This record gives sequence, C-alpha cells and structure tokens, in this order.
Amino acid sequence: MINLKIIYKIIGQLLYIEAFLMAVCIVMAFGYGETDSMGFLFSTIITVVAALVFRYLGINANNTLGRRDAYLLVTLVWIVFSFFGALPFYITGYLPHFTDAYFETMSGFSTTGASVIDSVERLPHALKFWR
Repeated sequence: MINLKIIYKIIGQLLYIEAFLMAVCIVMAFGYGETDSMGFLFSTIITVVAALVFRYLGINANNTLGRRDAYLLVTLVWIVFSFFGALPFYITGYLPHFTDAYFETMSGFSTTGASVIDSVERLPHALKFWR
C-alpha cells in the first residue's frame, strides 16, 4: 500500500526549498532594479502556502518509504515542482500561456536546453537565473 502521508510530507519539504530559491530571485530582481520582483514574490507566497498544505497533509506520517512510494514520489515531484516553477514565468507575463511556462520550467529543471522563448537575452536577470 502506498504511504501517501510520507509522500505529502516530503513534497512539502521540497517545496520549501523551491520557495527559498524563488526568494533568491526576488533579491536578485531588487538588486538589478527589475520590475518582475512582484511576480516572484507572488510565486513564492503561493509555493509556501502549497508547502504548508502538503506538510499538513503529511502530519504524523510513518517515516518508511517503500519502493513504490519512491517511484510515485519522484514522478509527483517532477510534476509539482514544474507546476510551481512555472509560476514566475506565467505571473510576470513573459510567457502568457501556462503550458509554455510549464514546458520552459520542465526543460530548465531537466537541463534539456529546449526553450519556447525566442530571445532569452531580453529576459530580466532574475528570470534568466530562474531559468
């Protein structure tokens, strides 16, 4: 049987890490005087709230992770991380379609190099760093 509570708990912990990395981009945007810092701020807040929800769902989890749990966890982390990682692209408006933002994020996380952005050089520094 799949232990969903431990999966929720781990996803929540990992989303905190992703939110921290988004916060680094906020500092970078402020440092460069860019206007996309609010998009990163909203993305960070949404990610932290989701992390809190996942941590709550994983409260009192049995800390044993089986093989099937691990396979499901890795799959869900790729999907969930890419979803929340796409938020800065989408909220800032540089990629107006969420599917493009999701693809761009999945491409960046997997380091495949594929991109839907025509001129990456035009992106603000914080989004380039996030990418």
